[in-house]
Amino acid sequence: MQKRLLRGVTATAAVAAILGCGAVAASAKPILMPTLKKEIQSQRAIWQQHVFAPVGSLQPPAPPCPENGMLPSPLSNCGLPEFPATTLPFPGNMAYYGGHVQTTPKEYLVFWGWSEQGAFPASQACTSESLTEGSFTATLACDPDGAGKYMADFVQQMGGTDWAGVQTQYYNSDSSGAQQNITNPKEQLAGIWVDDSGDASGLANTSSSNPPGSTNTYTDLAREVARAVRHFGITDLANANIIIAQPPNFSDPNALSTGYCAFHDYTEPNLEGGIYNGLPAGISWTNMPYALAINSGGANVCGQNAVNSDARGKLDGFSIVLGHEIEETVTDPGAEDVIGSGTSAQQIGGWYDALDANENGDKCAWVGENLLTAQGPPEPVPGALGNISGNAGDRFAVQSLWSNDSAGGAGYCAGAGTDVPTG
Repeated sequence: MQKRLLRGVTATAAVAAILGCGAVAASAKPILMPTLKKEIQSQRAIWQQHVFAPVGSLQPPAPPCPENGMLPSPLSNCGLPEFPATTLPFPGNMAYYGGHVQTTPKEYLVFWGWSEQGAFPASQACTSESLTEGSFTATLACDPDGAGKYMADFVQQMGGTDWAGVQTQYYNSDSSGAQQNITNPKEQLAGIWVDDSGDASGLANTSSSNPPGSTNTYTDLAREVARAVRHFGITDLANANIIIAQPPNFSDPNALSTGYCAFHDYTEPNLEGGIYNGLPAGISWTNMPYALAINSGGANVCGQNAVNSDARGKLDGFSIVLGHEIEETVTDPGAEDVIGSGTSAQQIGGWYDALDANENGDKCAWVGENLLTAQGPPEPVPGALGNISGNAGDRFAVQSLWSNDSAGGAGYCAGAGTDVPTG
């Protein structure tokens, strides 16, 4: 989701022109994708503050004032808004903040510790999985749910789809002002590494609140990111995203307690309390905990069966969550970071919302999921989660992505097969 610790900075000329103001708010924290429970809590807080506010606390304009219920409070102010049954997009187009985008995105998938002893519950029998994705091959000694193969298949097959094509409207500008748009190559998977070196087990004992170092979750993950860059021999960091996929028992321990399914970030020193100090700068990376291990009240809160009710639907959350992070990284690899302050501030962020810092995935997260039951399948509303067909024909559940071009330029969620009708 958006970063919460805000600091004022001077905006670039491009952003000032778009927003008509001279300053923007930004910060330096990992950008979290909320769990469905966290999203519901946020929506219900809006209801309490606006829908169920005490009589007299709302001052609606004089009637007539039609209320279609399509805008969440407080953006909808025609008296008491219609009681919403589903999550809805965050309205408003994204702005360009001057940082780079990934014009030729490359995804590097790291399975960290999946074959180490204790990585999966003892109740699950280890089932070996051979991965063949284009020119890349690997073997997971343990993949009992098939989640590792599912993620590898998804990253291999997402390129060239209409869903990934939503990203191509976004761009960065070079020093001459020329625009370079994001492309949608068919081959976006750039490497697979099964790292069973024995370092993954310590992650479960870390905390995001610890000081920088081996006991800080994000420092620990970033050290694996740096090892992956060396392993793959990556020289083009500007277009690279390092995905650290974790098994259930060696997974990010903060995900459930903080209420997120995954996040993406950027290794910039002297920000975020120094958690990346001493590590290579300029690496975009994704923290991908084991989606099926994030459960609350006996229910999975990261997308299990969010779209599909059949056996494949058990893994829906892996492509929904990973796709969310990949597409946010493509359009905002610098993760909204700002170096310096005042007139010397340097914007690292690419594209995100001008008002609340939501990125293209945040603005459409969990659209269509029922707020009362938190269960799929999605409600039939525009922009809801849906299935896409990968470039090799397999079916994957995804969320839609914010498109500034949709709805005649007003912007809306698109790409998941649930777009706003154009006819």
